[in-house]
Amino acid sequence: MRRISLATGKLTTASRQHHIVETVCREGYVSLERLVRELDVSAMTIHRDLRLLASRGEVCRVRGGAVGPWMTTTS
Repeated sequence: MRRISLATGKLTTASRQHHIVETVCREGYVSLERLVRELDVSAMTIHRDLRLLASRGEVCRVRGGAVGPWMTTTS
């Protein structure tokens, strides 16, 4: 599993969120656990990122991770 980090420290918030959106777009789903491992941040940090990205309509939060907004249905 690939870890994303800079030699000088953690990714910026914008870079981290960009990685999340790219992963969701490419794969359709990403788990919270995977993001914690890959980005080397806490689960709370990922929760905050997902909440913000969902408020912008870039991802949809689901239990345990996020999916692309095109994968949800509204009835």
